[in-house]
Amino acid sequence: MKDNELQNIWKSYDQKLDQVLSLNKQLTYDLTKEKLNKTINQLRRPKRAMLFFGIPYTLLLFSITLIALKAGSSFVSLGFGAISIIMTIVVILYFYHLNLINEINNNDNIIEVQEKISRLKISSFNCTKLALIQLPFWTICWVSYDALINSPWLYGGVNLAVFLGLTYLAYWLYKNLDIQNSDSKISRFFLSGSEWEPILRSSEILKQLKEYED
Repeated sequence: MKDNELQNIWKSYDQKLDQVLSLNKQLTYDLTKEKLNKTINQLRRPKRAMLFFGIPYTLLLFSITLIALKAGSSFVSLGFGAISIIMTIVVILYFYHLNLINEINNNDNIIEVQEKISRLKISSFNCTKLALIQLPFWTICWVSYDALINSPWLYGGVNLAVFLGLTYLAYWLYKNLDIQNSDSKISRFFLSGSEWEPILRSSEILKQLKEYED
């Protein structure tokens, strides 16, 4: 066999091998992307469940606020009004999260998918911290103006102490909740479950996708 023929055989073999490797790499990439989509889609159910209950709940809060305003209950309207605003923002963020999930599923660009998962993670984290802010406002909801006038020191002092206590608790949780420190007890408590585990697993799968793309 001539050298030219042997070289052509090896060249043909190398081309076929490259094609097989490229095909396997593409198949692995596609399967990993499908795994990523399935993982991120696990967020749909808890997000939709929250909206299913959260929207009527928020409307109820606004209704109580309006009733309290008409009745002249300043403390009740202030407390429920603040909680209503916080819950409205949370509901809007959940719609935003569902939109990001759709964009991740429909996008094959790894850089853009990485950016959207990062936005989803940060937005979910901020949403959790935002929900903590409502804690002290629940104490205001039940303050009676008449009782406060009749007993400003005892009734007012107790309610003020509870308000300040929950305010400090909300501040402490808000300050110590850290998305980078997932090993802390606070992070494990708030940043876990069906709304967080898919995001964390998706980040790991995304690292594999980036390796296959290189």
